[in-house]
Amino acid sequence: MRTRSYRPIFVALAVVCAGTPQAWAGTSSPGPLDVQHKPGAQESVQAVYRQQNALFKAGQWILQPGVSYAYSDSNSLTLNGFLALGAIFLGQINVSKVQSNIETLSLQTSYAPTNDLELSVTVPYLARQSTYVSVGANSSSLQASQQDVTNKGQIGDASAALYYQISGSSGGGATIWNLTAKAPTGRGPYGIPVVTQPQNNNLSYPQSLPTGNGVWSVSTGLSFIKPVSPAILFGSVNYTYNIPRSFGNISSTTTPQPGQVAGGNSVSFGGGTAFALNRRVSLTLSMAETLIAETRIKPAGGPWQAVVGSSGNAAVLNLGMSYADSRRVTIVTNVAVGLTKDAPNIDLSVTVPTTF
Repeated sequence: MRTRSYRPIFVALAVVCAGTPQAWAGTSSPGPLDVQHKPGAQESVQAVYRQQNALFKAGQWILQPGVSYAYSDSNSLTLNGFLALGAIFLGQINVSKVQSNIETLSLQTSYAPTNDLELSVTVPYLARQSTYVSVGANSSSLQASQQDVTNKGQIGDASAALYYQISGSSGGGATIWNLTAKAPTGRGPYGIPVVTQPQNNNLSYPQSLPTGNGVWSVSTGLSFIKPVSPAILFGSVNYTYNIPRSFGNISSTTTPQPGQVAGGNSVSFGGGTAFALNRRVSLTLSMAETLIAETRIKPAGGPWQAVVGSSGNAAVLNLGMSYADSRRVTIVTNVAVGLTKDAPNIDLSVTVPTTF
């Protein structure tokens, strides 16, 4: 059974906000924004369109380093026994808790070969720490023990994306199509043994922590942006397909078990609004949600079977602020608060998009 600590749903929609919208260029190129070419355009307006992948300029490079911290915890109560006389429980009560911390360094580079197309590559580097707590130490229901599992740092799943502006008109909004491929360059969650603490038979934990999903995935979707003075509205919808993959070991025991894994496909959607406080500082408010289907596994020689508890619903509320230091450099901060149990409790991120 896969738990949240094996596959944290680490979703956060980091966007920046801006002020009054600008007109679209209506000359030879059908998509570029006029805000890119007007010297008087607000830097915060450009930041909004750039974060929504709706600002293209042929020959432009964008380098975006970032750092984020995510924290999540889960509690569970397991009853192993029966009710006597309909009211008295006879048996074993197990209370357990899992706390997870994930620090991520990421580097994204983007290039626009035309005024309607942008290509980007993102490489993350993760450090993880999880703490597992359970009662039952020394066979006592009054004593608890804990086990810390740490991954000091490892590359995550790298991705490459394509963004194409398929529509845009003067005084209106824009529609952008995206296509993303993610490679399993990180450590997958399959084949990691789960062991039991010697002094507490109730406490089980993985020997190591994954930094990726373990399978190739392809995502596609649409994003929308619409200036409605004095605000800017944005939204998106995406679908992710995980390509089934064979592994030499998919077992959580010490006995290897070859087989195939089909990760749960997902649908994500979200939207929000942005406002500018002044020429440089802006605020954003948005919400994002991801619905994930069950993961299926197929042991060698056996049928496909669903992994119980692997489906999820991760919803987050995003509060963001950006500071446009110049027309080339923007500092973007975002706080994502989990609204459902499958989302991180909190996710803090800072990115610094720099245009060349």
